[in-house]
Amino acid sequence: MNFYTITYLEGQSTINLYLKYIFIFVALIILLVVFSLYLRHRIQTKYRDLSIILLLVIVFLLGVQYSDYTQDQSTYSKYSQMVQFMHQLAKDQSLDETTLSVNATTLSDGIIVKTTDTYYSVRFNSDMSAYTLQEVHLVNPDIKLVDK
Repeated sequence: MNFYTITYLEGQSTINLYLKYIFIFVALIILLVVFSLYLRHRIQTKYRDLSIILLLVIVFLLGVQYSDYTQDQSTYSKYSQMVQFMHQLAKDQSLDETTLSVNATTLSDGIIVKTTDTYYSVRFNSDMSAYTLQEVHLVNPDIKLVDK
């Protein structure tokens, strides 16, 4: 069973997003270079064809980026809810935030919270505005702590 620390949850937002922006930026630079070569050598149509291909690649990448953007926003929102819950739990229980870990990346009823040496099951009310903790014992105590 995997348990995720607060540093892992806070850092899970934008690595893939940056890679997509880099690809779009590189494609734009190549498009500018090829288009300037086309303007310089108007008789050679290979530069015009390359410009059209690169423009289509950029449009495709922008479409994929927009589609992924809405999904990434939803995922980031779920991560931030879990981080906010962990901050509040540490404050309420007078615990160090670095000692907390959870077995899920999204906030849901029945998640398990690991403190230094104790495990708790978390139950939420219907609108997720309040919670109760109940100490639990794991059947299989072999856990993997995911920190980064």
